[in-house]
Amino acid sequence: MMAPLVNLEEKPGKVVGKIPRRSPAAFLERMAAQFQAMGLTLPYPKGVYRFKTFEEADAWEMKHRVAAAVKRLRDRPR
Repeated sequence: MMAPLVNLEEKPGKVVGKIPRRSPAAFLERMAAQFQAMGLTLPYPKGVYRFKTFEEADAWEMKHRVAAAVKRLRDRPR
């Protein structure tokens, strides 16, 4: 029989590298701060928008996505 690799009579010491648990609210707040720090924003303005048809909503969303992509490409350092 092989000898154990660890001394089984010895009590384990301090655990190294334990991740602190945060509340879900603190986690979301931290993620939002990282999101803002990275400069990521939605491609369209915040708010509630009402459209008569899905096609109108899709066209509005696509217009803003294209404008955001053009702005991102224009602002990128070469």
